[in-house]
Parts: sequence; structure tokens; C-alpha cells
Amino acid sequence: MGLTDNQKRLIQAVSLNDIQAAKKCAIACVAEDATAKNKYFCTKYKAVLESTGCNMMELLQNLKGLLVLEDTSISFREGRYYLSDREAAVFRGITRMRKVNARLMELGIPYVNSTLLYGESGTGKTTFGRYVAYKAELPYCYMNFSGLVDSYMGSTSKNISKAFSYAISNPCVLMLDEIDCISIARSGSGDSSGSGGEMARITISLMQEFDRLPNDVIVIGATNRIDRVDDALLRRFSVKHEVKALSQEEKTAMVKRFLSDVGISFPDEEIATLVAQGNQSLVLNGLIRHIAERISEEIA
Repeated sequence: MGLTDNQKRLIQAVSLNDIQAAKKCAIACVAEDATAKNKYFCTKYKAVLESTGCNMMELLQNLKGLLVLEDTSISFREGRYYLSDREAAVFRGITRMRKVNARLMELGIPYVNSTLLYGESGTGKTTFGRYVAYKAELPYCYMNFSGLVDSYMGSTSKNISKAFSYAISNPCVLMLDEIDCISIARSGSGDSSGSGGEMARITISLMQEFDRLPNDVIVIGATNRIDRVDDALLRRFSVKHEVKALSQEEKTAMVKRFLSDVGISFPDEEIATLVAQGNQSLVLNGLIRHIAERISEEIA
């Protein structure tokens, strides 16, 4: 039997050292094998190829440790993602501005498609960013300022510039997580010495880099402490949206959607117990443990 089209594309991707294309072709190859003898092999490696950790994209050496680049076209499972009506409205706004931004550029009108998500931890702010990247078919470029400050305090401004330069030349969804760690509201005291002065200079550098972004980059910021973020940076986000914890009904719908996608069912009383565990992050963690227990019982 000759090579299939997917096998040909896989060989081509490997020969060109295009690892992301090779992964997509490998997924297509295992999906088209319906033989019983290869079922375990195909199921196992399809899951591995589709896992988030397997789909981090390669960055230049000078950007490693500053950014994480993810191919959400492989890693993001839309069937397991619950989008509330509130965040759906935000997503429609982002999509609408993306459609008109090309025309704005033609008219010489700069506009950064930027949204700041704020609210308590565990409400899905960064996952929403991955969802936007998936739907927009753009790379998900993740930057966590908490780790950046810890590791690179002495040269933070320089490293921010490197990261933003990448986004400027590579259209993406640029996720700026925990921005309150780096853009702390300036006191206006004029004191430029010590760590306070350094943080003020970093904040100014961040805003200067923000202003360099072209219209085709989607920026999503996230913070649990919007009260700490500098006012001048806040003004650079076109939309500011509070991500609230899901209601009991919404968490129930989220759990049922996830279970439907993986093909597992639990009684309503078990779902109610899971939903009572807290915000959606805690509920999902509990759900995954519950699914693992079910699988463990089945294979015992």
C-alpha cells in the first residue's frame, strides 16, 4: 500500500524540520488508522501529541525564559471549554476589532486590540486568552511578569523589549499575566532611588513598548489586583473587564460540557458535590481527579 497524503506531509515536515507541522500530520496519521491492532498505540500517542506540554513552540534562544509560545490549534480543546455569556461578549468585541483593524491601518489609525481581565484567582483569565488564540488561529504568546521580575530584576526593561519585539514582528495573542507585579502604581513622590524607582522605570518602559505594538497583535492582560496597576498603563487597555466567578448553574454546565467531551457521565448528585468545591479552577481540578478515580476503578 502506498503512502497516504498525511504520511507524505509528515515526511515533508520532518525533512524541513517543521516540528509543529509534523505534529499535526502525525495526529492526522493516527486518526486515519482504524485497525484494532493499532488502537492502543494510536489512542495513546494521539493524546500525547495533543497535550499542552507537547505543543510548546520553539523560540529563539534569547527569548527562552521570557515567553512561552503555544500552538493552541493542537493543544486547546474547545469542546471542554465553558464560555460564560459575560466573556462571550468580550470575545465578540475582540473579534469585531480584529476584523476592522486592517482598515484602520490603511487609514493610518493606530489601535491596539487590548483587553485587561481582572478578578480573583482561578476564574479562567489565562484560559480565556488561550481560547482567543485558538479561535483567532494565532500563536499564544504567554508572558508572566511575576517570574520575570524575580529572575531578571536588574535587566527587566531590556527583556520586556525583547519580548515585545517578537510580538511586533509575529502577529499573535500576547498574554501579559500578573501585570500588577511589574506595573505598580507610581506614587508621584519623585523618588527615583531604590527598588521603587526601578519599578517606576520598568513601568514606563512597559508602556513605551506597548505603544509600539501594531494593530494586528491582540493583547490580553490579567491581574488579580487591578488597584495596584499604574493608571497610565490601565488607559492603554481599550477594554477592562472583570472576570467573575461562575455561578452554581454555570459551573454545573461547565462540568457537564467537559464530561460530554470525554464521554464519561456522573450522577447529578456527584456533579453537585464537585460544583460545591469552589471556583472553576478548583472544580476542574476536582473533576479531573474524579475522572482519574473512575478510570482507575475500570482498569483495576
